[in-house]
Formats: sequence, structure tokens, C-alpha cells
Amino acid sequence: MFRTLFKLGLLLVIGLVAYNYFYGTPEEREQSRAIVDKARDLGKDAWDLLRSEREKVSDGKYDEALSRLESLYTDLKGSAAKLNNTDLDREISRLDDRRRALVDALNDDNELSRSARRKLEELTADTEALMHEMEAKSQPAAPY
Repeated sequence: MFRTLFKLGLLLVIGLVAYNYFYGTPEEREQSRAIVDKARDLGKDAWDLLRSEREKVSDGKYDEALSRLESLYTDLKGSAAKLNNTDLDREISRLDDRRRALVDALNDDNELSRSARRKLEELTADTEALMHEMEAKSQPAAPY
């Protein structure tokens, strides 16, 4: 329902601007031209943003994030060793294997595909969950 109303409102605004652009008073025409120019600038800025993000990806924007995860996993392995928890150590190794697979995907085509970005987000979320779990296990039990 909301989507339909939004589309109808957008269509009404576009129609009003187009009508005023061609058939309005000189003041309405000028106002419509200003709106069209702003929309054109917005579209150009959006394409420039997409191009710059693509360049960042090919320049290795995600390399830094993956190397940070590598150092984090090294630290987490040390913490898991202190807790004497082999399950946590195995989970960290699995996460590190997933990180290595993403590094390999980056090295192959020098870009991170949409599915690889999704995998990176999932890896980050899983790492955060593991960190919360490790934090909870390192806390002493509550006194009775």
C-alpha cells in the first residue's frame, strides 16, 4: 500500500515538474529547470560515487579489512589457548580458512564480487559472535 502511494506521489511530482517545464509560467519554468538540473547533478554524483568505490575495491580496499581479521584471529587464538578451549580454537581456524578463501578471491580478479562481499559481512558477523562467546566464557561464574 505504502509502496503504491509512494509511486503515485513520485509520478505526480514528475508529471507536475514536466508540465511546468514546458507549459508553465516563466517563473514555474525556471523552477522546473532548477529541479531538473539538481536531479541531473544527483545522478552524475551517484555514478561518480559508484566509480570511485569500484576503484577503491580494485586498489585493495578490502585487503586491509582482511589483514585486520588475520591479526585479530592470531590474538583470538592466543586467548583461546589461555582458556584451554579446543572448540574455540577450531572455530577460529574455520573462520581463518574462510578469510583465506576471501583473500584468494581478491587475488584472482582484483575485485570483490557481490557474493564475496556478502561472505565478508557474514565472516565479520560470525567473528563478532565468537568474540562475544569467548568474552562470556572468560567471565567468572556468578556467585550463588
